[in-house]
Amino acid sequence: MYEVSHIGLVVKDAAKSGEFYREILGCSEVDSYRDSRVALVFLRAGTQTIELVQYMAGETEPRRAGVVDHIAFQVRDIEAEAARLRQRGVRLLFDAPREMAGGKKIFFFAGPDGERLEFVQEAAC
Repeated sequence: MYEVSHIGLVVKDAAKSGEFYREILGCSEVDSYRDSRVALVFLRAGTQTIELVQYMAGETEPRRAGVVDHIAFQVRDIEAEAARLRQRGVRLLFDAPREMAGGKKIFFFAGPDGERLEFVQEAAC
């Protein structure tokens, strides 16, 4: 079985999106690259890496099939995190966290380019 190396996410502005992922989600930037075709920002989120990909003018190809639906982040206190997002003016996709089967809670919100992001709080044991 292969281990996931990173998740690549196409964005309009890698610097702006990088700031959102650092400031709002607490990710840390671990690398970046830029040339005439592309700007890349690599962010560490726990043990995973998110690669923000900004294609320069004329370099973007439509991406339809296989589009990633969302990225989920594990949190300890979903209500507190939802309140923090609300306070920071982040666009929320749910009014409040939703409880799922088994006591797990989820909460969806949007990133700078409208990408769907999710907080997940596992059920207390």
